Amino acid sequence: MTNKKAITILTILGVLFVLLLCSGCNKQIIDLDYTYGKAVCTIGNERLELEIDTWNDYDGEQIQIKTKDGETYLLSMNNCYLVKGN
Repeated sequence: MTNKKAITILTILGVLFVLLLCSGCNKQIIDLDYTYGKAVCTIGNERLELEIDTWNDYDGEQIQIKTKDGETYLLSMNNCYLVKGN
């Protein structure tokens, strides 16, 4: 019975170790903070820096950004990245 307990404990520790290795050395394995202050987007040859008021993501790569000045943008996340803070 103790042999099965030891194998179970070693298996759990091994799985936890692999999960930590697969986290890519981030500070958190799961990121639950979804607040962003700015979006940097490229449309054609133009680069936009948008101050985010609210944002929503949709299926696929689309994101809707409402800026602090009242504008609404529907953009592809392939051309944007979100920045925390201001």
